Amino acid sequence: MSVIHTLRNTFLTGLVVFVPLVATAYVLWFGFSILDNFMKPVVEELAGRYVPGVGMVLTLLLILSAGALAKLALGRRLVMLVEQAIMRVPLAKTVYSTVKQASEAVIDSSSRGFKGVVLVEYPRKGCYVLGFTSGSGVQEAREATGKRLVNIFIPTAPNPTSGMMVMLPEEEIIPMKMSVEDGLKLVVSGGFMKDEDSA
Repeated sequence: MSVIHTLRNTFLTGLVVFVPLVATAYVLWFGFSILDNFMKPVVEELAGRYVPGVGMVLTLLLILSAGALAKLALGRRLVMLVEQAIMRVPLAKTVYSTVKQASEAVIDSSSRGFKGVVLVEYPRKGCYVLGFTSGSGVQEAREATGKRLVNIFIPTAPNPTSGMMVMLPEEEIIPMKMSVEDGLKLVVSGGFMKDEDSA
């Protein structure tokens, strides 16, 4: 085996080890930066200087507090009043409702989120893409086509929060036994998820 061939194999092995570590570190750092910078002005005002990590802790506490408040009767009432105020502003209404529905679909595992994983023939016959059922089709669309349509969200890899929504007749959808979580993992991995990873 030549030296160049040995170096090539060693380099490729290093990439397999290095790339996942760097990608994981970057995602964690990116998430940390967003959470930490959100409360950075408050930390600087209270402490007189920037203290790394404190902003992230305060942001997490703020999220937990919002969740706890939303579970109380008074909190639900306050959330509803805030939402009603936002829905009166044209641009804010569009942004808020879109982000809320997308967040519920990805985060919420209850009936408001994705309901199942399916295969859809796209972009040509004999070629399949992974999709997620997100509810019954729009009533007006069902009446216009005379078919039982289903809303299907087709994500793009490796970012499952982007993609497109299509309405397809039930007979053109192939249901999968795969869970929504495993479906999302498959999309994020770009199709490299092994069978044992979904076990």
